[in-house]
Amino acid sequence: MATVYISYKSEDGEIVNALASLLTQKGHTVRFDKELYIGAAWRDQLLGALLASDVVLVLWTENTYRSQFVPAEVGATRATPHIGLLPVMVGGVEIPRFLQDLIVDRIPDTISETLHELAKRLDASIKKHIENRSQHKKGRPKVFVSHRHKDEEIVRALIDCIKIYFHIDKSDIRCTSVRPYRLPVGENTSDRLRDEITDAECVLGILTTDTLASSYVAFELGSAWGQRVWTCPLLARGATQANIPDPIRDLSPLFLSNSGDCFQLLNDLEGFTSLVKREGVDSSELSDKVNKLSEVAKQI
Repeated sequence: MATVYISYKSEDGEIVNALASLLTQKGHTVRFDKELYIGAAWRDQLLGALLASDVVLVLWTENTYRSQFVPAEVGATRATPHIGLLPVMVGGVEIPRFLQDLIVDRIPDTISETLHELAKRLDASIKKHIENRSQHKKGRPKVFVSHRHKDEEIVRALIDCIKIYFHIDKSDIRCTSVRPYRLPVGENTSDRLRDEITDAECVLGILTTDTLASSYVAFELGSAWGQRVWTCPLLARGATQANIPDPIRDLSPLFLSNSGDCFQLLNDLEGFTSLVKREGVDSSELSDKVNKLSEVAKQI
């Protein structure tokens, strides 16, 4: 089912505990500040939990007007299009301006019967959001390859490896320099790329010593980092950790000049994406493709 993050004021913890139990019974995973542990960097932990959720449930009561964090969490959610926002007003509280353009659920009280009925409506809304998001993602690439066009040879060799290892449809990969994975003619490039990065399961960043001279690569990798999309720095042609953009420099890179790292990338893609591995992959052909990739990646 879905992962639900609950945004609320601490004084409303009793209501949240009851709702969390009801939603858990319906098969959802519920996250809120109850899971924090001593010593946790709580801002980072909560933001990470929010951005990893399918929907954010905002419980708004008289207490919430005194919160600075709930409005901030609403703002973070609204800036992340793939996360659904479910506002619930308790009693006669006024709807905040930043939620007035949304349909809200309003409950008169927090007795058990009311919360049970609310949980049913929330469950239906969560399922509808997941369904709509799945429809939206149809035809969106699972793997986004960020690169400079001058590195097209590396990208072609990388895609050849992926195609040998996985069942690949042309809609599974976005690569702006390699057919048939390029953008359709007439598209608004920045908007389309941003949306596809948001929906991608993985962003592969091909980084050489001068890649960061490209504003588009910086834009794409920054967007992936900001959306918490799984991002893989792939170093080639003499690039080192110093050539990784600052926002993602803490991420563990792989060196495409190393065939072992190339095989690891394929294994990691199998584990972290929905790409389906081919049965009976020809190990000799795969090795040839990987060796070609590593050789191309060594060229300065």
